Amino acid sequence: MQAYKMVLVQLAISFVLFLIGLLISGTVSLSLGVGSLIVVLVNFIFATIVFRKSGAQAALEIKKAFNFGESLKLMLAAVLMAFAFIVLPVQGAPLLIGYSIIVLSQWFAPLIIK
Repeated sequence: MQAYKMVLVQLAISFVLFLIGLLISGTVSLSLGVGSLIVVLVNFIFATIVFRKSGAQAALEIKKAFNFGESLKLMLAAVLMAFAFIVLPVQGAPLLIGYSIIVLSQWFAPLIIK
């Protein structure tokens, strides 16, 4: 399924960001990794909720699942961000950069996945 392929691409990009962060420092690496993995996790959950059903017969159920999934995705991202800032020894800028890079990777999904 295309959505899961995109999540795998995002996971690969997250790993690359983690490795790049290691060139700077362990804290930067952790921050980039956590920020990017937040997006990967919430996108995986979203894809799982929305794409359980398919076909024209399930159009209304898919619409409801999409709305629920999007709401859950936003709330879960906010909770995970707060958790990361409160509990983990992360730096704000690298965490947000990692998060942003993975979110931006969705824009290029049509170029990456065919």
